[in-house]
Amino acid sequence: MKKKILVIDDQEDLLELTQRILLSRGYEVITLTDGEDAINVIKKESPHLVLLDMLMPGKDGAQICQEMKSDSSIHHIPVILSTGQMFDENEFSQEGLTGADDYLMKPFEIDELLSKIENLISK
Repeated sequence: MKKKILVIDDQEDLLELTQRILLSRGYEVITLTDGEDAINVIKKESPHLVLLDMLMPGKDGAQICQEMKSDSSIHHIPVILSTGQMFDENEFSQEGLTGADDYLMKPFEIDELLSKIENLISK
Protein backbone atom coordinates (compact mmCIF):
# COMPACT_ATOMS: atom_id res chain seq x y z
CA MET A 1 0.00 0.00 0.00
CA LYS A 2 1.34 3.41 -0.97
CA LYS A 3 1.86 5.92 1.80
CA LYS A 4 -0.22 9.06 1.31
CA ILE A 5 1.24 12.52 1.90
CA LEU A 6 -0.69 15.78 1.92
CA VAL A 7 1.44 18.75 0.85
CA ILE A 8 0.08 22.24 1.57
CA ASP A 9 2.01 25.21 0.22
CA ASP A 10 0.96 28.49 -1.41
CA GLN A 11 4.05 28.52 -3.65
CA GLU A 12 2.73 26.52 -6.58
CA ASP A 13 6.15 25.92 -8.19
CA LEU A 14 7.52 24.44 -4.95
CA LEU A 15 4.30 22.46 -4.47
CA GLU A 16 4.64 20.95 -7.96
CA LEU A 17 8.33 20.15 -7.47
CA THR A 18 7.67 18.50 -4.11
CA GLN A 19 4.81 16.50 -5.61
CA ARG A 20 7.02 15.23 -8.44
CA ILE A 21 9.77 14.22 -6.03
CA LEU A 22 7.38 12.33 -3.77
CA LEU A 23 5.56 10.65 -6.67
CA SER A 24 8.91 9.47 -8.05
CA ARG A 25 9.62 7.83 -4.68
CA GLY A 26 6.34 5.91 -4.75
CA TYR A 27 4.21 8.06 -2.47
CA GLU A 28 0.61 8.99 -3.19
CA VAL A 29 0.43 12.80 -3.06
CA ILE A 30 -2.44 15.17 -2.43
CA THR A 31 -1.82 18.92 -2.74
CA LEU A 32 -3.50 22.08 -1.50
CA THR A 33 -2.47 25.68 -2.19
CA ASP A 34 -4.05 27.13 0.95
CA GLY A 35 -4.99 26.03 4.41
CA GLU A 36 -8.65 26.97 4.48
CA ASP A 37 -9.95 23.46 3.77
CA ALA A 38 -6.97 21.57 5.18
CA ILE A 39 -8.65 19.99 8.21
CA ASN A 40 -11.57 18.71 6.11
CA VAL A 41 -9.18 17.22 3.54
CA ILE A 42 -7.06 15.62 6.28
CA LYS A 43 -10.13 14.01 7.84
CA LYS A 44 -11.41 12.81 4.46
CA GLU A 45 -8.12 11.53 3.02
CA SER A 46 -6.37 10.27 6.19
CA PRO A 47 -2.82 10.93 4.97
CA HIS A 48 0.13 9.20 6.60
CA LEU A 49 1.90 12.58 6.88
CA VAL A 50 1.25 16.29 6.28
CA LEU A 51 3.97 18.55 4.86
CA LEU A 52 2.80 22.04 5.71
CA ASP A 53 4.07 25.50 4.80
CA MET A 54 4.32 27.68 7.90
CA LEU A 55 3.39 31.00 6.32
CA MET A 56 0.38 31.14 4.01
CA PRO A 57 -2.36 33.69 3.48
CA GLY A 58 -5.51 33.00 5.44
CA LYS A 59 -5.03 30.03 7.74
CA ASP A 60 -1.30 29.43 8.23
CA GLY A 61 0.60 26.25 8.96
CA ALA A 62 0.87 26.89 12.69
CA GLN A 63 -2.91 27.24 12.99
CA ILE A 64 -3.56 24.10 10.95
CA CYS A 65 -1.03 22.10 12.95
CA GLN A 66 -2.51 23.25 16.26
CA GLU A 67 -6.01 22.31 15.05
CA MET A 68 -4.77 18.88 13.96
CA LYS A 69 -2.98 18.17 17.22
CA SER A 70 -6.05 19.16 19.27
CA ASP A 71 -8.43 16.94 17.25
CA SER A 72 -8.45 13.38 18.58
CA SER A 73 -9.43 11.93 15.19
CA ILE A 74 -6.28 13.25 13.43
CA HIS A 75 -3.78 14.21 16.14
CA HIS A 76 -1.69 11.07 15.44
CA ILE A 77 -0.81 12.18 11.88
CA PRO A 78 2.79 13.46 11.75
CA VAL A 79 3.33 17.04 10.60
CA ILE A 80 6.44 18.55 9.05
CA LEU A 81 6.35 22.35 8.95
CA SER A 82 8.40 24.10 6.29
CA THR A 83 9.38 27.74 6.25
CA GLY A 84 11.70 30.17 4.52
CA GLN A 85 11.86 32.39 7.59
CA MET A 86 14.63 31.99 10.10
CA PHE A 87 13.42 30.49 13.36
CA ASP A 88 15.20 29.15 16.38
CA GLU A 89 15.23 25.32 16.21
CA ASN A 90 13.87 25.19 19.75
CA GLU A 91 10.74 27.07 18.69
CA PHE A 92 9.69 24.19 16.45
CA SER A 93 10.35 21.52 19.02
CA GLN A 94 8.25 23.18 21.70
CA GLU A 95 4.84 21.52 21.92
CA GLY A 96 3.26 24.83 22.84
CA LEU A 97 4.22 26.58 19.61
CA THR A 98 2.75 24.35 16.94
CA GLY A 99 2.86 20.73 17.98
CA ALA A 100 4.71 19.88 14.74
CA ASP A 101 6.69 16.65 14.68
CA ASP A 102 9.54 18.12 12.62
CA TYR A 103 10.43 21.07 10.42
CA LEU A 104 12.31 21.96 7.25
CA MET A 105 14.00 25.23 6.41
CA LYS A 106 13.44 26.36 2.82
CA PRO A 107 15.19 25.87 0.53
CA PHE A 108 15.60 22.29 1.66
CA GLU A 109 17.63 19.43 0.28
CA ILE A 110 15.66 16.57 -1.30
CA ASP A 111 17.52 14.00 0.79
CA GLU A 112 16.67 15.89 3.98
CA LEU A 113 12.98 16.01 3.02
CA LEU A 114 12.86 12.30 2.22
CA SER A 115 14.76 11.37 5.37
CA LYS A 116 12.39 13.31 7.61
CA ILE A 117 9.35 11.81 5.88
CA GLU A 118 10.68 8.27 6.21
CA ASN A 119 11.56 8.76 9.87
CA LEU A 120 8.07 9.94 10.72
CA ILE A 121 6.09 7.54 8.53
CA SER A 122 7.98 4.51 9.78
CA LYS A 123 7.19 5.23 13.46
